[in-house]
Amino acid sequence: MILNTLGQARLFPLIAILLTCAIGSDAQSGRRSTGGSTATAPSVSGPKTVEKKPEKPPSIQLLVGVADPDAFTNIPYYLSDTVLDNCLRRLGDASDVMATSAGRGMNRSDAIRHAKEEKNRYVVWLQIGSDLTNSSKQSKNGPDELYVNYTIFEPETAKVRQSGRTHQSIYKTGRVGVSGPSKNSPLYSEYALKQAARETAERVLETFDIKLRDERMLQNRER
Repeated sequence: MILNTLGQARLFPLIAILLTCAIGSDAQSGRRSTGGSTATAPSVSGPKTVEKKPEKPPSIQLLVGVADPDAFTNIPYYLSDTVLDNCLRRLGDASDVMATSAGRGMNRSDAIRHAKEEKNRYVVWLQIGSDLTNSSKQSKNGPDELYVNYTIFEPETAKVRQSGRTHQSIYKTGRVGVSGPSKNSPLYSEYALKQAARETAERVLETFDIKLRDERMLQNRER
């Protein structure tokens, strides 16, 4: 009994020492694992914003208007729209030009007033006229008689930059057997004015050193 009691008394301190050592080692390992498990979160960068460059405005800006035909020439009013539309369409073929319609019914005073009000746009004033002055022939107004006048006014000052006349005649002496509308028909007059309007646009562009390829010349060469 005495030996058992002494053995138990010696055993308890040993067990206490072992438990203390075990607890200490667990605490140290816990601290090590906690310190070693710290990880930095990866940085997430969003998409890069690309700044848009401002669009370059057209180098040449035009305001195009056409006068109503003179009542004494018996020229149909719709031909003014024909000239204006075809001139604008041809001007639009130039990438560096922005042409805006000012509509029909613009007289010279209106064109000058618009030019003085503009800061950047040139004003192009169109007119349809007739070569005939004899009242007995004015009722014909065939394609050989009609022409397109154009005047370019500078912005702010309304000074005349350029002016001129275009005239298109399809039927000429020596050209026989050409199919198409009769020479004095309204359809033929409209077609001739369309060509004159396109030529007017090309002359306006040439004033600003802009030249377009002449598709009509290329077509004639291919034939």
